[in-house]
Amino acid sequence: MSSIARLLLPLTALLVLCACILVEDYDSVWEKAKPDSCVTKIAESLYYSEYRRDPQGKDMSKLARVWTVDGYNFLLLKQDEADAGGRMYRFGVVQGIFQRYRLVPTMRATFEKEYPNAPVSLKHDTVQLAKLDAPTIKLLSEISAKSEYWEIDDQTLYNTMRNPACRFEDRDLKAKE
Repeated sequence: MSSIARLLLPLTALLVLCACILVEDYDSVWEKAKPDSCVTKIAESLYYSEYRRDPQGKDMSKLARVWTVDGYNFLLLKQDEADAGGRMYRFGVVQGIFQRYRLVPTMRATFEKEYPNAPVSLKHDTVQLAKLDAPTIKLLSEISAKSEYWEIDDQTLYNTMRNPACRFEDRDLKAKE
């Protein structure tokens, strides 16, 4: 392996691992979050790419839910319906495009300085939460409001069938800036 490749490998791993937030226990948030048929295909794609498993035949309403905290949207994704936790992705919909965000890796030092007692683990270049409890939800709300912590990781067409029931269409979103 060349020296350049050895230098880029950790950077690539960092970028990939920061795209989602690992959650050990969704706690009561899972019950508050709702299955969303408009996000099903996106959830299936994430399920396939993140868990390396075929989602065909899986009931995605039991594996993927959408949760909103203080106007910021998150997709919760379990590997198996019996799991207590899984992965969490912040998203928004702008002009019909589903935008999945990731935490900006270069903001780690700033985060550690601003939130020294945050209920979060930053081991192995991942963001891991033990539980979606009140202190963690408060932190997510505060961080979500700070645009410098987030960048677009992926974009895809949101409402391919033009379903009027899709609740994240632009007409439903509040201007955040």
